[in-house]
Amino acid sequence: MDERSELAEEFYELVGFMVVSARGLLDEPHTYGAFRLIDASQRLMDLLRNHNMSTTALDRVSEAIDGGKTLCMESEDTFRDFLDSLAVLLVSDSD
Repeated sequence: MDERSELAEEFYELVGFMVVSARGLLDEPHTYGAFRLIDASQRLMDLLRNHNMSTTALDRVSEAIDGGKTLCMESEDTFRDFLDSLAVLLVSDSD
């Protein structure tokens, strides 16, 4: 399989994950929505990394997500703070 076909297949899988997640959210607790978006963001960054298209800034964000994405299971306030810190990280790394 050539790289373009592989990339297309990986995007298809990501879209599938997002569609199935959207359906699941109708029956799941509301905080799962934020978790699913963060998980999809990390999957997208993994896809970029796998195809040598990542950046140092995205790698830092991905590492931060990996370290905190399950905080939604502990406390909504803690997860909110984590999401705020990700937004700050993205803004500070965009310079």
